[in-house]
Amino acid sequence: MDRAADDGDVDPIIDTIRSAGPPLVLLTGLAGVGRTTTLALLGERYEAEGRHVSAMRFTPRGDVVPARFTPTATRLRGPVKGEPVWAAIGPVARAADEPGVAQQAARAAAMALRRTGEGVVLLDDLQWIDRDSLAVLEALIRLLDGRPVTFVGTLRVPAGGAAARYGPDTLSRLRAENLVHTVRLKPWDKRFLAERLADTLSVVPEPALVDHVHALSGGVHAAVDEVMENLRGLGAIRVLDRSAYLVPAATEGRLWQSEFGKRVRELGREVWDAAKAAAILHPLGAAMPGLVGQSLGTSEEHALELLEELRRAGILHRGRGGASWRFTMPLAALALADSCGPCERRELAAAGVEALWAGTAACADPDRRADLVADAGRLVDPARAAGELLTRAAETGDEDPGSAMRWIATATDLIDDRTRRAESLRLLTVVSHGHGDHERTLDGARILLGEFLNRLSADSLVEVQSLLVHALSGLGRTGDLREIADGTRRLPGSPGSRLVIRALACGMLDRWPEAEVHLTNVAPPKEEGKRQAVLARLIGISAPLWQGKPEAFDRSLRDRKNWPAREVGRYREELVDAHLTGLLLTGELGRAEDLLVAEGLVWEETRPCVRTLAATLRGDFRSATALVSRIVAERSAPGFAAATAGMYHATVSALVSQGRLATARALSTAAEATRPVLAHLLDFTEAQIDRALGDDRGAADRYTAALAAAAERGLVIGTDIANAELAELAWVLGDLDTAKECLKTAQWLAAARYSGGRAVLLAEFVEAVVTRDEAAGARSLKLARRRGQPFELASTMVRLVKHGVAAPALLSEAYELLGDLGALLLRAQTRNLMQEHGIGVPGRRTTLAENERLLAVLAAEGLSNKEIAVVLGSSERSVAGRLSRLFTRTGYRSRIELSTAMANGVLSL
Repeated sequence: MDRAADDGDVDPIIDTIRSAGPPLVLLTGLAGVGRTTTLALLGERYEAEGRHVSAMRFTPRGDVVPARFTPTATRLRGPVKGEPVWAAIGPVARAADEPGVAQQAARAAAMALRRTGEGVVLLDDLQWIDRDSLAVLEALIRLLDGRPVTFVGTLRVPAGGAAARYGPDTLSRLRAENLVHTVRLKPWDKRFLAERLADTLSVVPEPALVDHVHALSGGVHAAVDEVMENLRGLGAIRVLDRSAYLVPAATEGRLWQSEFGKRVRELGREVWDAAKAAAILHPLGAAMPGLVGQSLGTSEEHALELLEELRRAGILHRGRGGASWRFTMPLAALALADSCGPCERRELAAAGVEALWAGTAACADPDRRADLVADAGRLVDPARAAGELLTRAAETGDEDPGSAMRWIATATDLIDDRTRRAESLRLLTVVSHGHGDHERTLDGARILLGEFLNRLSADSLVEVQSLLVHALSGLGRTGDLREIADGTRRLPGSPGSRLVIRALACGMLDRWPEAEVHLTNVAPPKEEGKRQAVLARLIGISAPLWQGKPEAFDRSLRDRKNWPAREVGRYREELVDAHLTGLLLTGELGRAEDLLVAEGLVWEETRPCVRTLAATLRGDFRSATALVSRIVAERSAPGFAAATAGMYHATVSALVSQGRLATARALSTAAEATRPVLAHLLDFTEAQIDRALGDDRGAADRYTAALAAAAERGLVIGTDIANAELAELAWVLGDLDTAKECLKTAQWLAAARYSGGRAVLLAEFVEAVVTRDEAAGARSLKLARRRGQPFELASTMVRLVKHGVAAPALLSEAYELLGDLGALLLRAQTRNLMQEHGIGVPGRRTTLAENERLLAVLAAEGLSNKEIAVVLGSSERSVAGRLSRLFTRTGYRSRIELSTAMANGVLSL
């Protein structure tokens, strides 16, 4: 019997059944696709119309059980008082062999049914029907043809027993007389699955989550529920920005559970053991039955009989005449495999691997082959197994880092030669670092620096030490980092390499001035010290840049041909990434795009953090928000990368402009958990949110504290924006002394930064606001136009007009730019400013729709009426009235329903 699904899934099917002409309608499909659910809902519909509904269920034991569906449409219960006697039909002895017996039983049942008027007969699980009952049913349908009685039965495919042996002939005879109509219930495709997950989660599932659920469930309805239960239990689903994301790391190495395992256990111990073996060996296709028989100590013929029972139970599918085998629900295969003991799993996998190596078996899926080799471990030739695993890991690359890590880890354990073992462990540490597995990175680095130190080349030594520092930073092990940065922990290697690693540790602690000092004492490394040279260059351009000294960065950018070890692909990628990060954090989008062109790259080839930062500067807020949400959900943002904090800071600015303040705060909170370098940028994000919520004093205090903390560390990066915000806030709050100090700071920053850059623009803006100098405002606007960043340009226009140092006519242009950006909140504020200056706002209908949409966004974000009133510059009473009208018009009753509708794209305002 199937588990339940929702009414909406089966409405079209029920309509098809109700409109069918023949007296018997058969619902067929795989186990779990919702046959019983459909039957139950159909019965409820008929009963609501006043038709008499009778139900019976066939059991695997050959029993026929009178039943009636419960109102929840998920279970069947026993006989109901007053149910016609005929409901206990069958098996009637000799009915299949003696037509007269079948006719007599059919006439008795027909008489009972005629007394019910327009009756409906529901027959569940016809795959268990016995031969005699099948004969009676065939006779009964013929007797009642043309009568107001409808038979609806469910039949799981593949069927077994009498239904498999005799059912096809019975159906052929009934079809020939047009007495039966078949409706096949199919598994969900990805499109429909996405819709169902959206209903279940009340948010939009990301494609990766839909793909994962579909791959594990096969689209079978009941299995979808189980997969989702497993993923929730593993913490593998994370909701952010009204979307649900898969967290791949949470699923790695975890045990899977499935109720379908219970169904297999009910088939007996032998079938259970065969199912577990098949779960491991089914990728081997035609060779699988023989290997299963071998594992059970029986013949291949008997193994096939056991597998056939699994096939009849709807658990296993046999294709191409036995050349391929698969589980109809992949989750069941995972759960069965996980139920094997460690020794049992190794022995089964070893048998499969030996067959593969002997050429008596084949596996079309290289990943499944590698999994078998990894599971077999030392039960097969360790050297050959290690070679296969390392080869497959290299082929996989970044496509499946979780599997690559598992294969390399197993290969490392299999290698006895210390030199090869050290290299394999180094590779595992590198892959773990790339996958964000800080624990495994730290473990690998420590083992390498302890047990295998004498096996590391000078280059590898620096690499492993840098991975150690990054892992300590990722895990928040600041005490260990301080020991390295302070030099109290003795590091192996040359004096130069030790200083470079100390400088790196200083950077991870945001002690960038010290990092710069350490590098001044580093002599150029020898030819074999490529990793040291690259690391020194990366720190050497970043440390001074973060302090407001761009000279070294500029020189390196001009001298790209002489970048150290640029002929090595991964080193070139790191160097390009570092220069892109520096340019984007200083707001130089144009120069960053020029660098990409010069290096023959496109944005899609850059790291997600860098790509997100660039998207915000381009004004592509939708892509930026989607990217950062995925990064947060997957926990893939490395805190030791400078682009991480910059990405969060820029994206929060975009979200605030859209009115998505709760999402902005959630993103800011998530950012703090990554413990990023340049952490002062995150303090600036909190101040932006405070200001949007009307807490100007709180925002000013937060900016002041964050700027002071940055100054104490000698950091300048990003302070040009925060200083300009503080200057504007100070002017609004009447704190002229602070405003004037901000002007001095802005002018100093402009002198230290790139000519024509963001710092210069902001210095002109601050001068315009503080000194009421319209000429300075015009210069800042000219720079904003030259830089070509739409959000920067629009916000500069609005702020200049707001402070009375630019012509109000600029607001129309800014208004159009903000519309393209989807910046609902800033656009509404601009609209208010236009009205104050008597500038016409185009499109009254559009304006009303935008106001309502902004209100819906703020409500869906969970803001209180008081907070919404502050954000909109309105009263609580006005907000309450507008929300009431919004709920009435849309039909939604709560902020949660409103949020769900907006997430699913259902709400159109």
